[in-house]
Amino acid sequence: MTKRINFADQLRRLARELGVRDNWHEPDEQGVDVVVRGGNFDNAGFWGRNKDGSLDTFGDGQQEIWVELFKDGKPVAEINLATLFAMATGYEG
Repeated sequence: MTKRINFADQLRRLARELGVRDNWHEPDEQGVDVVVRGGNFDNAGFWGRNKDGSLDTFGDGQQEIWVELFKDGKPVAEINLATLFAMATGYEG
């Protein structure tokens, strides 16, 4: 099941699980890749996938921008891009 990352400690734990470097340099060496999805730069809560695999949307099928992480081609986690920026400036969640 794909993990929904909402807190900085979850992202740090994921990094350890994926085996990426602390600076995330060359994560492809560990088989890690991403796809960026959505179109609204916000973190109000409409992003990622629902438990049934459908997209979590608002309005006319819109989504906030989010990153879907893959390990060896399989989805492993998702994180909202605005939340990721917040974490980069010290937000813990």
